[in-house]
Amino acid sequence: MDLLLWMERWHMLPPEGGVLLCAVSGGRDSVCLLHYLASIAPKHGFTVAAAHLNHQMRPEAQRDEDFVRELCRTLDVPFYTEAAPVYKMAERWGLGVEETGRRLRYDFLFRTADAIGAQRIATAHHAQDQAETVLLNLLRGTGPEGLGGIPPVRGRIVRPLLQTSRTEIEAYLQAHQLSHVEDSTNEDTHYARNRLRRELWPQLATINPALERAIGRTAEIVRSENVYLDALAAERLPAEGTAVETAALLAAPEPLRPRMVRLLLERMPTGKKDVGAVHIDAVLALTEGGSLDLPENLRAVCRDGWLRLTLKETAPPEKVLVQGLNSWGQYDITLRGGEEHRVTVRTWKSSDRMAVERGSRSLKRLFADAGIGIETRDSVPVVCVDGRPRAVYGVQERSSPERGEPIQIIINKRGNHKEDTKNG
Repeated sequence: MDLLLWMERWHMLPPEGGVLLCAVSGGRDSVCLLHYLASIAPKHGFTVAAAHLNHQMRPEAQRDEDFVRELCRTLDVPFYTEAAPVYKMAERWGLGVEETGRRLRYDFLFRTADAIGAQRIATAHHAQDQAETVLLNLLRGTGPEGLGGIPPVRGRIVRPLLQTSRTEIEAYLQAHQLSHVEDSTNEDTHYARNRLRRELWPQLATINPALERAIGRTAEIVRSENVYLDALAAERLPAEGTAVETAALLAAPEPLRPRMVRLLLERMPTGKKDVGAVHIDAVLALTEGGSLDLPENLRAVCRDGWLRLTLKETAPPEKVLVQGLNSWGQYDITLRGGEEHRVTVRTWKSSDRMAVERGSRSLKRLFADAGIGIETRDSVPVVCVDGRPRAVYGVQERSSPERGEPIQIIINKRGNHKEDTKNG
């Protein structure tokens, strides 16, 4: 099995004197990859290290860790490991077990790579993984990006085995007399990938025995076309930022519009993970105005002729204010007077009304009049006296003292020299 041409084509080898970190579960695929990389490393002037995340999901999890540790000892490869309570974290994050495990695994890999100075991180995805991914994405109703499958390279992540078949991997293990461990969860058909592998794949293979190669070739063609179309979409976007004029978006050919939104999502700190085609279609439907919450704490807002992607600001819980200086999120709130009253700060409610010169108005309307957009209202501090809004950052307070001693409220946003002084 000679992967060098493939690795060199995609620049997978680290620079001379560099480090390549290999993710090793102990299964046949990662054992094959680690052994191969360790065998070519001296000749090509780089060092191989191995990383194993103990997911603590199976009784044999410690067995797997011990196996990989011993394998690394025999190969004279530095070994790094960490335990992660996947089930506990899945419950805490509200995610599926598979997705939680994936996030924890890649977080561990990147942290380890940073710690040891690794320029590349190799994973053992192979040709059947690629074909299964394309099929699963197709069944989920993916767009062209999903049909492109797993990329050979994504940042520091490289996948040397992506064109290698399961048969070739097994032949390599046999030729080098390499053992491996079996993951019992691979037998669990509750997971969609396992059902596809065990039930659907054999049926499809009767139609085309070269299924892996055929789907892999299709994925490669789609990825190449995606690169070209993404370049066309990028030309219609501002050089930086996460906003685009709706006129420019609507003027683009229809196939480019979802790509323009996706490219904006990639500029967000969270990236576009978990934002699917259905979400992008919903964002495109906002071009006449409105807002939409997206996964990963993202929000899309269309107003004043612009479509913007922002991070949702999360506000602290309601807080009772004391005399003097108080902090609430990114705001400083000074309270003077009003000792006989209960003064609190919170986010706004749809039922909120505030006294004005002639009667009262809804806070929603006051927000609109003050130009406070719907994308930021949920994080704006509302200071209440005995449960009634009396001061709101960015909203002019014009009421007179209602009873008792005057209350002075000063709201200041840190890093902002603007100061709103409200005298109630």
